[in-house]
Amino acid sequence: MDSQQQQPITDCVILAGGSGVRMGGPKALLEVGGETLLRHQFELLSALFPRTSIALKNDRLIDKIDPLNWHQILIDPPDSRSLLDVLGSIITRVNGPVFIAAVDLPQLTASIVTTICSHHSTGISVIPVEQDRPQPLAAVWDPAALEVLEPADGDLALLAWVRRARTRLLRWPVDFPEHRDDTTSRPFQNLNSPEDLDSLEPDS
Repeated sequence: MDSQQQQPITDCVILAGGSGVRMGGPKALLEVGGETLLRHQFELLSALFPRTSIALKNDRLIDKIDPLNWHQILIDPPDSRSLLDVLGSIITRVNGPVFIAAVDLPQLTASIVTTICSHHSTGISVIPVEQDRPQPLAAVWDPAALEVLEPADGDLALLAWVRRARTRLLRWPVDFPEHRDDTTSRPFQNLNSPEDLDSLEPDS
C-alpha cells in the first residue's frame, strides 16, 4: 500500500502542436465523425477536469483552432529541444499534477482517463502501458518528475524520462477494471497516417 496521499487532478492539457506532415495538415484540425480531433478531445476531457488547457507549438494555429472554452493557451518554449522540454514547461506552468493528452488519441474514454487519474498520489506520475510500451502522452505527470527532467546522460527521449521519474505503471487492459476483458481495443494508439484516420470513420 502506498503511503502517499491521493491528490485530485484538476488540470488537463491537450497537446495540439503537431504539424501533421504525413496527415496533410495539423492533427488538431483533422475530422472524425464530423468534428475535429481537437473538439472531440476537448469535449471528452473538459467534462472530467475543472481546467482544460491547450498546448501549441506556436501561435500560428490560435486563429484556426475551434473557439473552445480553454483555461489557458500554452505556447511551447521557443528553445524546446524535444517533447521533454515541452512537457516540463507545461508541468511547471500548471504547478501541480496534470493529465496530459495528445490530441491524436481519439480512442481514449472517460473511464480510461478516470482510472489513470485515480492512481495518482503525491510525487508519483501515472503512466499507462500498452503492449509493453509506456504511453506518456496519456498520463498524469506529477511536479516531482521535474526533479529528474534534465538527463545526466544527455538522453532527451521521453521514455528515458519515464524511466528516471517515480511512476506508477498501469498495464492495459489488466489494470483497467472496466476493460480487463478487452483484448482488441488500442485506446493509446495515435494517428500517424491517413489510413489510421480512415479506420476510425463509421463506414470504413
